[in-house]
Amino acid sequence: MRVLFGAALYLLASLSYAVDAGKPLERASGAYLENGADAFIPALLKGSPMEGEQSVLAQSESIRQVEAYYGAYQGFDVIYEKSLTNKVRLVYYIMNYENSPLFAVATYYKRNGEEIVTHFNFNTKMWDVLPSDVVFN
Repeated sequence: MRVLFGAALYLLASLSYAVDAGKPLERASGAYLENGADAFIPALLKGSPMEGEQSVLAQSESIRQVEAYYGAYQGFDVIYEKSLTNKVRLVYYIMNYENSPLFAVATYYKRNGEEIVTHFNFNTKMWDVLPSDVVFN
Protein backbone atom coordinates (compact mmCIF):
# COMPACT_ATOMS: atom_id res chain seq x y z
CA MET A 1 0.00 0.00 0.00
CA ARG A 2 2.83 2.40 0.85
CA VAL A 3 4.52 1.63 -2.45
CA LEU A 4 1.33 2.41 -4.34
CA PHE A 5 0.85 5.67 -2.42
CA GLY A 6 4.51 6.63 -3.05
CA ALA A 7 4.17 5.88 -6.76
CA ALA A 8 1.02 8.04 -6.95
CA LEU A 9 2.80 10.95 -5.22
CA TYR A 10 5.77 10.62 -7.58
CA LEU A 11 3.46 10.66 -10.60
CA LEU A 12 1.61 13.74 -9.36
CA ALA A 13 4.88 15.54 -8.63
CA SER A 14 6.23 14.80 -12.10
CA LEU A 15 3.02 16.06 -13.71
CA SER A 16 3.33 19.37 -11.91
CA TYR A 17 6.64 19.96 -13.71
CA ALA A 18 5.31 19.13 -17.18
CA VAL A 19 6.33 21.66 -19.79
CA ASP A 20 4.57 22.64 -22.98
CA ALA A 21 6.63 22.64 -26.16
CA GLY A 22 3.99 24.64 -28.01
CA LYS A 23 2.86 24.30 -31.60
CA PRO A 24 5.85 26.08 -33.21
CA LEU A 25 8.41 23.63 -31.82
CA GLU A 26 6.21 20.59 -32.39
CA ARG A 27 5.62 21.70 -36.00
CA ALA A 28 9.31 22.44 -36.59
CA SER A 29 10.48 19.13 -35.18
CA GLY A 30 7.97 17.22 -37.29
CA ALA A 31 9.07 19.12 -40.39
CA TYR A 32 12.73 18.36 -39.63
CA LEU A 33 12.07 14.65 -39.17
CA GLU A 34 9.98 14.47 -42.32
CA ASN A 35 11.81 16.85 -44.69
CA GLY A 36 15.30 17.43 -43.28
CA ALA A 37 17.24 20.25 -41.66
CA ASP A 38 16.18 22.94 -44.14
CA ALA A 39 12.54 22.52 -43.06
CA PHE A 40 13.14 23.23 -39.35
CA ILE A 41 13.54 27.03 -39.25
CA PRO A 42 10.76 27.87 -41.76
CA ALA A 43 8.36 25.69 -39.75
CA LEU A 44 9.53 27.21 -36.46
CA LEU A 45 8.95 30.75 -37.75
CA LYS A 46 5.58 30.14 -39.41
CA GLY A 47 3.37 33.16 -38.72
CA SER A 48 6.27 35.13 -37.22
CA PRO A 49 7.38 38.57 -38.44
CA MET A 50 10.66 36.81 -39.36
CA GLU A 51 8.94 34.23 -41.56
CA GLY A 52 10.71 34.11 -44.93
CA GLU A 53 13.52 36.45 -43.81
CA GLN A 54 16.57 35.26 -45.76
CA SER A 55 19.11 36.21 -43.10
CA VAL A 56 17.30 34.05 -40.56
CA LEU A 57 16.69 31.18 -42.96
CA ALA A 58 20.44 31.11 -43.65
CA GLN A 59 20.83 29.62 -40.16
CA SER A 60 19.63 26.35 -41.67
CA GLU A 61 23.24 25.94 -42.80
CA SER A 62 24.28 25.81 -39.14
CA ILE A 63 21.78 23.03 -38.49
CA ARG A 64 23.10 21.07 -41.47
CA GLN A 65 26.65 21.44 -40.09
CA VAL A 66 25.55 20.17 -36.67
CA GLU A 67 23.88 17.21 -38.33
CA ALA A 68 27.05 16.44 -40.30
CA TYR A 69 28.99 16.03 -37.03
CA TYR A 70 26.32 14.79 -34.62
CA GLY A 71 24.39 12.44 -36.89
CA ALA A 72 20.69 12.31 -37.69
CA TYR A 73 18.16 14.39 -35.79
CA GLN A 74 16.01 12.26 -33.48
CA GLY A 75 13.64 14.70 -31.80
CA PHE A 76 13.67 17.16 -28.92
CA ASP A 77 13.11 17.45 -25.19
CA VAL A 78 11.81 20.60 -23.52
CA ILE A 79 13.78 21.14 -20.34
CA TYR A 80 12.28 24.35 -19.01
CA GLU A 81 9.75 27.00 -19.81
CA LYS A 82 9.36 30.40 -18.21
CA SER A 83 6.33 32.66 -18.62
CA LEU A 84 7.47 36.28 -18.58
CA THR A 85 4.01 37.80 -19.11
CA ASN A 86 0.63 36.51 -20.22
CA LYS A 87 1.86 36.92 -23.84
CA VAL A 88 5.56 36.03 -23.66
CA ARG A 89 7.34 32.86 -22.60
CA LEU A 90 10.73 31.28 -23.07
CA VAL A 91 11.07 27.61 -24.01
CA TYR A 92 14.45 25.97 -23.41
CA TYR A 93 14.91 22.68 -25.21
CA ILE A 94 17.47 20.16 -26.39
CA MET A 95 17.56 18.93 -29.97
CA ASN A 96 18.66 15.30 -29.82
CA TYR A 97 20.97 13.92 -32.49
CA GLU A 98 22.49 10.45 -32.75
CA ASN A 99 25.78 11.47 -31.14
CA SER A 100 25.25 14.68 -29.16
CA PRO A 101 22.70 17.32 -28.13
CA LEU A 102 22.15 20.80 -29.50
CA PHE A 103 20.96 23.33 -26.90
CA ALA A 104 18.29 25.84 -27.82
CA VAL A 105 15.85 28.50 -26.63
CA ALA A 106 12.86 30.11 -28.33
CA THR A 107 10.88 33.20 -27.39
CA TYR A 108 7.17 32.60 -27.86
CA TYR A 109 4.69 35.45 -28.28
CA LYS A 110 0.94 34.94 -28.07
CA ARG A 111 -0.81 36.82 -30.88
CA ASN A 112 -4.45 36.37 -31.85
CA GLY A 113 -4.70 33.40 -29.49
CA GLU A 114 -1.78 31.51 -31.06
CA GLU A 115 1.89 31.40 -30.20
CA ILE A 116 4.57 32.40 -32.69
CA VAL A 117 8.34 32.37 -32.31
CA THR A 118 9.87 35.85 -32.36
CA HIS A 119 13.45 34.85 -31.50
CA PHE A 120 15.48 31.67 -31.23
CA ASN A 121 19.02 30.65 -30.47
CA PHE A 122 20.82 27.32 -30.60
CA ASN A 123 24.39 26.29 -29.87
CA THR A 124 26.45 23.17 -29.33
CA LYS A 125 27.80 24.79 -26.15
CA MET A 126 25.28 24.50 -23.35
CA TRP A 127 26.48 27.61 -21.50
CA ASP A 128 25.98 29.81 -24.57
CA VAL A 129 22.23 29.12 -24.50
CA LEU A 130 21.13 27.95 -21.07
CA PRO A 131 21.34 30.23 -18.05
CA SER A 132 22.75 28.61 -14.93
CA ASP A 133 19.40 28.68 -13.11
CA VAL A 134 17.91 26.51 -15.88
CA VAL A 135 20.78 24.03 -15.63
CA PHE A 136 20.87 23.87 -11.86
CA ASN A 137 17.16 24.34 -11.09
